[in-house]
Amino acid sequence: MSFLRSNSIIPVLVCHFFFLANVCFAHPASGIVVDAQGHVYFIYTNHGVMEVGPMGNLANIHKVDRGGHWLALDGGGAFSRERLKEYERITPDGVIPCLIFASGGAPLVVGTDGNLYYGSNGSQEESFPTGAMTVARLRPGSEPELFAPLLKQKLAELNDGITGIASGPDGSIYVATWNGLVVLNRNGSIARIVHPVKVSDCDSDPADHNPANASSPLLRGLGIDSRGNAFMAATSCHRVVEVTPDGHITSILKSERPWSPTGVAVRGEEIYVLEYTNANGPSNEGWYPRVRKRAKNGTWTTLVTVPPHNSSALH
Repeated sequence: MSFLRSNSIIPVLVCHFFFLANVCFAHPASGIVVDAQGHVYFIYTNHGVMEVGPMGNLANIHKVDRGGHWLALDGGGAFSRERLKEYERITPDGVIPCLIFASGGAPLVVGTDGNLYYGSNGSQEESFPTGAMTVARLRPGSEPELFAPLLKQKLAELNDGITGIASGPDGSIYVATWNGLVVLNRNGSIARIVHPVKVSDCDSDPADHNPANASSPLLRGLGIDSRGNAFMAATSCHRVVEVTPDGHITSILKSERPWSPTGVAVRGEEIYVLEYTNANGPSNEGWYPRVRKRAKNGTWTTLVTVPPHNSSALH
């Protein structure tokens, strides 16, 4: 049995007391994953986990009354029979691939090695609970352990914190922060850092409408392709940016207001983006999601939009 404790009703709230003007704000989900058959799963905050089938049909496969933030796909089924205590496996026992849902807590990903990596505060005394200061690892059937010993100090030096996690094709772990990208080797050492990630065409929309956050692109969900390119949701810039292994930064999607990207998933040569309305403001401004897809030929299409009048039906 895994060691993480239950956290299924924590609201979507991120508090960064160690960087960026002591910001604390709620924000909509960044969880989006795509399986090998092309089924798209994303979180609709305060409603549940939505599935978009190959024919474009939309269904709520895991209903919730509140919260919902991160989502991980366990393609190999390493956790398909595990009881996760700080995250929630929402697929039945033995079903592969399995889906792991986080109402709150911290970003997570199942790596190519079948282990679960997640954001932690780094406290060994507390058995590495969720947080935004370093990365911990959970092996199936075991207890959490520190994965990246030097990351906490480096993020403190950068005055930054973890906002997203993804797995690279070579087993490396990619970490998004408010302002940058950190790539971790398979042994947890720091391979490279791109900081700050400068979005040259940023349509600035500060997180929580706080002018103190105006300098940050608020990088959140990210996906990695087979060449190690990172596609990152720059939520406060209304952009998705590509960061290449040599540090070149290019905007590949410009979201028109009120839409902002919050999450990214990569499947082969396809890129999937979760967007929300009013993602840099409070929920009472209206958080409604849509999913966009960039095909191999570079064209963008909208797979699904959840307008306000459909929300009650999907709840």
